[in-house]
Amino acid sequence: MSAMIDNLEKLNRKERFFLIGMVLGNPKFKLDPMFQQRLSTKFNVVIPDTAFVAMDYHLNWIYAAAALTFSSPESGRIYENASGAIDGTQEDVDLLVAFEDVSGLSHLIMLEAKGFTAFSNRQFAHKMDRLKSIFGEKGNRWPEVKPYFGLISSRESGKIKTDICPSWLKVEGKIPWFEMSLPNNRLILYGCDKLGRPNQERAFWTVK
Repeated sequence: MSAMIDNLEKLNRKERFFLIGMVLGNPKFKLDPMFQQRLSTKFNVVIPDTAFVAMDYHLNWIYAAAALTFSSPESGRIYENASGAIDGTQEDVDLLVAFEDVSGLSHLIMLEAKGFTAFSNRQFAHKMDRLKSIFGEKGNRWPEVKPYFGLISSRESGKIKTDICPSWLKVEGKIPWFEMSLPNNRLILYGCDKLGRPNQERAFWTVK
């Protein structure tokens, strides 16, 4: 295992990752072969069976893994944060797939998923700013790391403002997108007034 992938794995502290891995008998979050092939085809890169896979992976952890691997601390293990790349949020990517190829290049595939809600331009813009601060405008802040980004949803969004995206994020001029199948019989629960109209006071509630 490369130092970059090793650091990514050591920084992963998500209880949900270990819980789901345990109860489903898949502690390493090994990719489904069909989805693994979809990823490989979409990003034009061969993903090995040994790839590190994690869910809800913090962007801070991604930056820290790169810094721990490729930067020298100024004093012991203290790093400067003038760029603000490490912030006070727990902003994450829903799925991270990372591996090193035979040349020593670390590939980081970051996927953002939406199921029953739509992608928000405000949220998306903030995430793009974070990715720029981590990888640089051209994605080459860490020459030994190649980042990728994609979206997963039941329908491809036509409202996301992709002109704010860094160039490295797009493939053939578009953000890579993967279709996710969802059941169509889900209920929506929300607070309402006595007539069933949405209301933040939530004196009543209903489903539809």
